[in-house]
Amino acid sequence: MSSKRSLQEEEEETRKKARVEAEGGNSVTVYQPNVVIPQLSKKMNALIEVLLPAKYLGVETKQVKMQQLWGTDVYTDDSDLVAVLVHTGHIKIKGQAKHTLLVSLRICPNQPTFTGSERNGITSREWRGAHPGVSFKVERCLQHASAELPPPELSMLRPGAATRQIPGSLCPLPPGPGQSFGVQPSACVVVFNLANDPCLKYSLALVADQSTEPERWTSNRLRRETLYLESRHRRFEIAQSGTQDGYDQYTMSEVLRPQLMDRKAMEASGVPLPAELVRRMHEMVDWEEFVWGPCFLRVRGNEYPLVRALYMPHTVAS
Repeated sequence: MSSKRSLQEEEEETRKKARVEAEGGNSVTVYQPNVVIPQLSKKMNALIEVLLPAKYLGVETKQVKMQQLWGTDVYTDDSDLVAVLVHTGHIKIKGQAKHTLLVSLRICPNQPTFTGSERNGITSREWRGAHPGVSFKVERCLQHASAELPPPELSMLRPGAATRQIPGSLCPLPPGPGQSFGVQPSACVVVFNLANDPCLKYSLALVADQSTEPERWTSNRLRRETLYLESRHRRFEIAQSGTQDGYDQYTMSEVLRPQLMDRKAMEASGVPLPAELVRRMHEMVDWEEFVWGPCFLRVRGNEYPLVRALYMPHTVAS
């Protein structure tokens, strides 16, 4: 009786938690079998929290036995969360669980295809037809007996206002091998980008010329590196694209599906990224057309808010 009563109390507490907002303004969703989380398309690239009651984490879970999931790493929005967690290896179902789980999901755009695979004793399905919804991937899975949300500062992987900043050293970062650009102390603030890779918090010091000598102008730096800038939900690429009348010209593009393009994926695709991975926004831009602000970039009358920045050396697609 005590075990049954404790599960009922936990379920009731879980439902109460779902009706309030967590610190930082993120609402919480309670998992229900065969129910797709509503309005996911309005939360693109955002991180959402899902409470998974212990009663759904038993060996007789129907959705796991029926392999109710489509995709690998990134799954369709109608994939069952319990089955996905087993497939990703976040949980192992050996008996009836005793604790509620708090799962963080990153909402991703719809994928052209979802590839199936066998992992951790469960096989996900393949889907190549048109999918009307969006997709998601699991960022973390925590155990919470009381179903309480962790404070926002526990997450170092949450882009946006809740991103945890890691102060750099009091000394500037020296240039790397073969480089002439360092990072000023005021700019040494590490944050995490949309793909959860470490990068630097945007500041004017990151894009300012570091000397009157031409080889230390930022515009010259882009002859061998590409600059990636991010707003809360978008990633932009600024790359040198040629010369005109003796002056360097640049292209500004938006990176498609930035949450899937981590550093390894970008290096493998080739930096600057190929045309199929970006959307051209401004072409044949003179360096003087870039107007840098303390928290924005203005190009040809269009203004883009900025929060993160990263330089990447040019690479060839592997």
